[in-house]
Amino acid sequence: MGKELFTIARIFGAYYEIYSEGTTYARAVLKGKLRLKDSGERHPFVVGDMVLAEKSSGEEWVISERMERKNYLTRKSDRGDSHVLCANLDQVAILASCKDPETKPGFIDRLLAASYQTEIPPLIIFTKKDLITEEEIEEREVYYRELGYEVMAVSLLSEESIQPLWEKIQGKRTFLCGNSGVGKSTLMNHLHKKTVQRTNLISDSTKKGKHTTTNSFALFLEENTVLIDSPGVKEWGILHLTPVELWESFPELRKIKETCQEIYCCELGSECPMRKHVNESMDETRKKSLESMIESLENPYRVTRRDHWTKAVTKRY
Repeated sequence: MGKELFTIARIFGAYYEIYSEGTTYARAVLKGKLRLKDSGERHPFVVGDMVLAEKSSGEEWVISERMERKNYLTRKSDRGDSHVLCANLDQVAILASCKDPETKPGFIDRLLAASYQTEIPPLIIFTKKDLITEEEIEEREVYYRELGYEVMAVSLLSEESIQPLWEKIQGKRTFLCGNSGVGKSTLMNHLHKKTVQRTNLISDSTKKGKHTTTNSFALFLEENTVLIDSPGVKEWGILHLTPVELWESFPELRKIKETCQEIYCCELGSECPMRKHVNESMDETRKKSLESMIESLENPYRVTRRDHWTKAVTKRY
């Protein structure tokens, strides 16, 4: 038996769960030389990577080569740690809960910025639409649709509501991301027709989600449809972006830059038309998102009150 093309479905320390249509799921390890290779990332391979593997003398397969990535999605929360989450995507599905817990616009905007930098098309999915009014749902959808994004809303209590989403993901590789508690696991269960993830209830006291998924994994459905689930995150680190990439990720600013006369400038100075738009006419919510992200780039080691308290307690004891 020769080498076979697989997709990495899940990673367990030094072991990999890999998938192909012919073999379905199998367990694999890396070939010796690949284990020693320094990729500069947390892990040399990620979920979604296409790899060549061959059967070993036992039951395991041995991964011998990683194919070139079409794209990959990165999160970076501090200067020395870039976390590649998955690779070879057709789209990023940003799940935003309408209520309990409500996903803040700033979180959505961070994910939109990250997907723009990788040229992976985003799809914004508002979940739990049954918890708010039709007028509120329409307002949220129109808000992002007018910016040029593809948007839809679903109720995780209704199979009929899920069907339009299936049409959006059918035949594609989609990365599902969002805060804890937005309904990623419940949505996966709906789409797979059986429980593939343990769902968690929302804390009654905080209305915040508790982490259910602890690492990314790929689910292979019919008609070449692949869903990659991810751990819920509180904040998406964007330190891998440059200031210019960050500004350009906002479509309303990108349009203004296209008309700028200083083609090779982009110093974001006081006379910059993008900066003028931010200061004079930008939507206040979008402006706050941009300012928060800029602050993250300028001051990645922000110290919170909790940090101060922890240092004080550590010093005292």
